[in-house]
Amino acid sequence: MKNFISTFFACLVVCGVAAFFFAGLIFTNIWAMIIFVAFLLAVLITAFVNQESRIEELEKKMEQLLNKKQD
Repeated sequence: MKNFISTFFACLVVCGVAAFFFAGLIFTNIWAMIIFVAFLLAVLITAFVNQESRIEELEKKMEQLLNKKQD
């Protein structure tokens, strides 16, 4: 829960800074808003996919190490 709260507040700060700099562009142009939201979603999805692949690699390495240790 502590990690979630710290991540949530970091996201709030980043969103606040982005809103400060890009609010005029986003609120005057619907396409800019759509592109901005799509970009944020793409970043999040890419991060989760990369984490998943790294976790799978670590699981394989752990399995190999456990098999070597048992032999």
